[in-house]
Amino acid sequence: MGKKVVAIPKRLNEGHPNVVDIIVNGTVDAVVNTITGNRSAVKDGFHIRRAAVEKRIPCFTSIDTATAAAESLTSEGPNYNVKSMLEYIPTPEGEPRDAK
Repeated sequence: MGKKVVAIPKRLNEGHPNVVDIIVNGTVDAVVNTITGNRSAVKDGFHIRRAAVEKRIPCFTSIDTATAAAESLTSEGPNYNVKSMLEYIPTPEGEPRDAK
């Protein structure tokens, strides 16, 4: 797809640079952070997601969502049509609304 993907250890207590350092320094374009039940991992995940939000970097917490986002950036993925929410809500008369 033309994007370089690198897996790095996400444990924040394993030294520097760690995943938060890499997010903060602007090296990454997106973050995939899946959540596990382990207390330490949940705490690390909070810091990872927070760093991504603060840097305005997309952060995906599910592999399915990250895959869909990646596919939407290429012509290889499905062809999605974007509509406004109003286009999905009929008028009180039951007629479809026009997107404006």
